Amino acid sequence: MIRYIKKYYDFLGRKIIFLLVIMQTAALIEGFGISLILPIIQNEELENNRLLQTINWMFDFINLDQSLINMLIVLILFFILRAVILIFQSWFQAEIIASNLINMRKNLIDTLIRCDYKFINTQNRGTLSNVLNNEIERVNFALDQLLAFIVSLATALVYLVIAFVISPVVTFFLVLLAIPIGIIMIKLNSITKKSSQELTSGSNKQQNFILEIIENIKYLKSTGQYLPISKKITAEIKNVGKAFRKLKFVQSISTFLFEPLIVIIMASLIYFFTEMRKSNTIEILFLLFIFRQAAINIVATQSPYRKFISSVGSMEIYFNLQDKLDKNLENLNLDGKKPNLNSILKLRNVSYKYNNQIAIDNISIEIKPKTTIAFVGQSGSGKSTTANILSSLLKPYKGDFLIGDTSINEINLSNYREKIGYVTQETVVFNASVQENISLWSKTLNFKKLDNIIEQTGLIQLFEKNKNINDSGNNLSGGERQRISLARELYRDSEILILDEATSSVDSILESQIEKIISSQKNLKTIILIAHRLSTIKSADIIYVFDKGKIVESGNFKELIKNNGIFTDLAKKQNFN
Repeated sequence: MIRYIKKYYDFLGRKIIFLLVIMQTAALIEGFGISLILPIIQNEELENNRLLQTINWMFDFINLDQSLINMLIVLILFFILRAVILIFQSWFQAEIIASNLINMRKNLIDTLIRCDYKFINTQNRGTLSNVLNNEIERVNFALDQLLAFIVSLATALVYLVIAFVISPVVTFFLVLLAIPIGIIMIKLNSITKKSSQELTSGSNKQQNFILEIIENIKYLKSTGQYLPISKKITAEIKNVGKAFRKLKFVQSISTFLFEPLIVIIMASLIYFFTEMRKSNTIEILFLLFIFRQAAINIVATQSPYRKFISSVGSMEIYFNLQDKLDKNLENLNLDGKKPNLNSILKLRNVSYKYNNQIAIDNISIEIKPKTTIAFVGQSGSGKSTTANILSSLLKPYKGDFLIGDTSINEINLSNYREKIGYVTQETVVFNASVQENISLWSKTLNFKKLDNIIEQTGLIQLFEKNKNINDSGNNLSGGERQRISLARELYRDSEILILDEATSSVDSILESQIEKIISSQKNLKTIILIAHRLSTIKSADIIYVFDKGKIVESGNFKELIKNNGIFTDLAKKQNFN
């Protein structure tokens, strides 16, 4: 538990210390208030025990007679003060919980975006989604339960101190008898923690399968292949249900077992000290009242503690993910040089591999500013990997990427990326209006430029409908999503435009329209085209032909057609004369 408290302290800082001080103050005030009951009900002199002597000193200090009316007034004032402090505590606690949830989610998303792209690609998307949407809520819930546990524990300790002051012997016997209960609690809490981890692990697997079913629903329905997937997801759901039942059963034992045990202990103490030791009956009854209050608060610690440890699985996966993200943060070199994109982009003898599998092997490319180049080749030949290196998402494990004569390692990557437009075959569409998708919620809109780009990309009809895009664009056609992605990059007016299969989801008419848009940008910016269809790259200044991670040919369209190489074979397959 100490480890998690430290983690929460890292998030909340001194706020959590201040809250704990408020909690302890409320518990002490409650204890002082309760202690005033003894002199009210006891007719003996106040010097009989240390608690009464302390009360006597307190009244003398404030120069107040120890009359019944004064004691009752002080008792009432104590509990009014306690109520005020508890109301403030509840408000402050709610403020901490709410702000913590906001900050945790924001920090996790910000850290994820700032991570190395290669590392992000190795992470399970279902796990990331589960942590961001579900587990982070449970982590925050665990904080709420931790604070509730501390409140009950602090109050219980105050009552035990009062009991010890009144009668150390009776208190010692009580603690001795409570040791077996504590051992049982520890065992049950251990089982609860293990069940929580099983539940979280099962939830992650379940989330992965659910996301995969949703993403592939079209295929599963059209081919009737849902049944084997259904059996698999049903098995995972049953595992989650089994872990949930186990967790709830252990929690019910913890909730209902201890009350009868506490009653047995109290009854034994009453009989022993009143019948066998002939102790003062009023004092013993008051002690039992104090013990009962302490026991109520000790039992009250179990519910939040169980809920806290039932969230251990969520905390483990969240904090582990946060630690992994922190260790894989990308160095953006914010103090580096500003990129001069009027210089030549150079890849010199660059190689890259995924998990020891070569993706590109010793390639060299030069891209002059404001020229149009193209990468062609079969799938998996290294085209997109090369584009990702040129966009600085990936770093070559061998060779150099230079802007002019400056290595990419010396460049401010944040500045460089702001100058890049990227349209991928996986269209980027958000749940927002067409205007917001293009401008990315910019507060300083250039409406004339926006209208021109909407007209250029054939989005006028969609824009005039003021259609809100839902579910990441699933209510749009593939062509509409592609055009929105292209319109966004044209609106940004980036200096380098990378189009990775930008016409893969459109028909021949729309493809021709997009080609005209791209042609209108020629000689205005550096354009990098990646395509299977050769019709989209006819106007490129230089075409690089990739095969098995190597560049095997380069030149313009007419030159490559005449070479009778791989490019010529591709052209023949696509019916080019």
